Amino acid sequence: MRQFARPFPITRLSLEARVLYTGFLLFLVLGFVSSAWLYADSFGGLSGQGASEYYRGGASAPEPAARAEEAGGPALELPSEGPALELPGEEVAAAPMRLEKPARQVMETFHFHLFTVPVVLLIVGHLFMLTALSTRLKVGVITLASVATFVHLLAPLLVRFVGPQWGWLMPMSVVGAAVGWLPMLLWPLWEMWRPVSASEVATG
Repeated sequence: MRQFARPFPITRLSLEARVLYTGFLLFLVLGFVSSAWLYADSFGGLSGQGASEYYRGGASAPEPAARAEEAGGPALELPSEGPALELPGEEVAAAPMRLEKPARQVMETFHFHLFTVPVVLLIVGHLFMLTALSTRLKVGVITLASVATFVHLLAPLLVRFVGPQWGWLMPMSVVGAAVGWLPMLLWPLWEMWRPVSASEVATG
């Protein structure tokens, strides 16, 4: 681990270390892709209202599933008095219901992520420190990723226990985490495997 105590260029890592770190980073990239899918499926997009409904519950108004003219039959106008007839194509889709997340479930998720996500951030941040980018840029990226990640972990607690007005923190923290984490995942991969000139080897 002395390469992290006294950082040297990531291109000087041994082949076995580069293979190990590459596998680790690729697993994380795949994890980010699955996280993006889960986020879109849970919240419906970058919407604070979607995050609030996910944790505090809610339902949207029902909409007709299909109209009579789309079903291929003629549109009929029936008098208001008389028996009600069920015609094809007039079914109404049930409103999607979202129940409020139990308080214990939200707290358990926060507790679990609080002990695992920082460890991954620590490892990825150390690999990013070995890149040839400027110190100022690396400090900025690591700071953004750390703050956005903390806000993303804290946001569900604020939405569930304080109020729905904190729902905007979810999409904001997702964008911030993506801007911070993606360079830390992708840039070390590029530097580890890019061709290195003889002059760079000599000066490294």
